[in-house]
Amino acid sequence: MQVPRIRARIIAQDADHFVATWHETVISVFSGAATLQNVLDISKACKALLDAGRGAVTYLSVVERSSPAPTETVRAELATWSRDIVTKLALAVMVAEGGGFKNALVRGVGVALTLLAPHKVPFKFAGSVEEGAALLAPLLPAEAGGVAELISVIAEERARWVSGS
Repeated sequence: MQVPRIRARIIAQDADHFVATWHETVISVFSGAATLQNVLDISKACKALLDAGRGAVTYLSVVERSSPAPTETVRAELATWSRDIVTKLALAVMVAEGGGFKNALVRGVGVALTLLAPHKVPFKFAGSVEEGAALLAPLLPAEAGGVAELISVIAEERARWVSGS
């Protein structure tokens, strides 16, 4: 039996990013520079799902081609989030859109974060939303539409965010 369709719930957004939840998955999309507040928003959303205790919590972040590397201050907060929150998640997937250099940059930041808690930080990396959602597949609610629905929800929220509605 399929459950009623659930749209993502926007937690925070501005011109450069948004954070949303869908079932037990936190979604973030960055088109511009990440800020300290953005990371705090992600952390708060992850904590809320973990505290609710409804099941395995996952995270999917999309870093668009236009998003630059985080500053030192933001990287420090990402390290704290990685150590304190990501280690409690079932899986975190970072999608680096934009090909080679962007993938290397995102992977570099992710690898640096995993060095803080080796073998405890469940980060995986992907080059597209479809690939990232597929990595989360075993942890997504099948009755809610699984991978296909997650991909659809992300596309809808990105379109709504870009249009400003």
